[in-house]
Amino acid sequence: MGWRLKVSGYGKIESAEIETAPLTLFVGDNNSGKSYLMSLLWGIRNLGGELLYANVNSEKTETYDRLWSWVKKQVDAAMELGVHTVPASEIGDELQIVLQERIKQNREKFVKAIFNSSDVEIEELQIELTELADISLNFRFQEFGGSMGIALTDASNSGIRLALSEKEQATGILDEETYRYIVDKLMAMVLDSHDGWLNGKIYFPAARTGFMLTKDIINKVSRRATFNVAAEQETVVPFVRPINQFLDVINDLAFDGKSNEDFAEIAQYLESSMADGTVEMSALPNKEAMYVPNGKMAGMPLRITSAVVTELSPLILILKHKRYIDALFYEEPEMCLHPQLQQKMGRVLCKMVNAGVQMNVTTHSDIILQHVNNMIRLSGREDREEICHQLGYTARDLLSPQKVKVYQLKAVAGGKTKVEELNCGENGFAVPTFNDALDRIMDEAYVIQE
Repeated sequence: MGWRLKVSGYGKIESAEIETAPLTLFVGDNNSGKSYLMSLLWGIRNLGGELLYANVNSEKTETYDRLWSWVKKQVDAAMELGVHTVPASEIGDELQIVLQERIKQNREKFVKAIFNSSDVEIEELQIELTELADISLNFRFQEFGGSMGIALTDASNSGIRLALSEKEQATGILDEETYRYIVDKLMAMVLDSHDGWLNGKIYFPAARTGFMLTKDIINKVSRRATFNVAAEQETVVPFVRPINQFLDVINDLAFDGKSNEDFAEIAQYLESSMADGTVEMSALPNKEAMYVPNGKMAGMPLRITSAVVTELSPLILILKHKRYIDALFYEEPEMCLHPQLQQKMGRVLCKMVNAGVQMNVTTHSDIILQHVNNMIRLSGREDREEICHQLGYTARDLLSPQKVKVYQLKAVAGGKTKVEELNCGENGFAVPTFNDALDRIMDEAYVIQE
């Protein structure tokens, strides 16, 4: 399901129009707003149904009444026929209007919730629904068990199921709260922001290494703040919500079991080709992550391992323990990596996309970008199978240009940032801010070495 994000007056960002792809790269200057954009995208996918387009205190408008009536009509048909399918475009205009009305009402509260702060301003936020013409809504009533299911008939397999009360089953008339719930969930489905307890849309902050090394201390401070009497509590400045989620996900990994085969294969590549050892989550109460170097039997805590191990450990662990990963919001995956390993990280990003994970990435690495460009170019060559065999790649390493979008953030006059979508050429994406910096270094080299 597709949608386009438009923002203006958001932190340093003057204006931006973003439409994500299976791999979305944000490149450009430091302190230009890349993390702000990533946090906003993360918030829409994780908190949207709760805080951005929720119906709390929303006024009923004429458009909402039309949307309500349409939903009731589809539910009635499903209860009569058992299964009822209708094009989503039939109600697209009403969905768009109601969605935007609620966003306008809630956007400031929403941004405050993401950052746990009132210091981040946003003047305008819009979400434009796209691709509604390509999908249908499938309403299904199951008389035995008295449940109503609604699903999108597209590749996302998005859907909800709700149990009807005995009164609703007997009369065929749903309660007002049930209809309101369905309307809200329709918006969540088309925005793909409804996985709830699965926690499958995960933010990887740039400071993840530090959090991996201090998560036990952070948990201890949290327990003190929760259970101590007020006189003994210390004032704790809150992290932003994406970081809190990252800590929750890492802390809960031991309870999530094992991942699927595609994720396990990528984890094995990370361990064998980049970490030179395995990373495991202890089953002990503190759930400490341990590193076992190749050829060793005993593990060691992350605090005494190399920076590359601590940097890779959270990705390795979620790939080993989480079965459902819908999206990663990954800040600077090149952190602490030698250029050789940066290329391998580029390969990991491609593998993640082909395993079905939407990757949203900020990066300053021209090496990662060049690897992505190489895989785009290779995917279009007629002799790609021969070259893949020669270089050790498989179909899971390749990317079509349709799967990648690149946005450059560049500082302009007044301290604001301009966000520009870069076009994909025959050989991939050229990033001016990368190329300009390399050109300046080479120009200096020519002068100095004459």
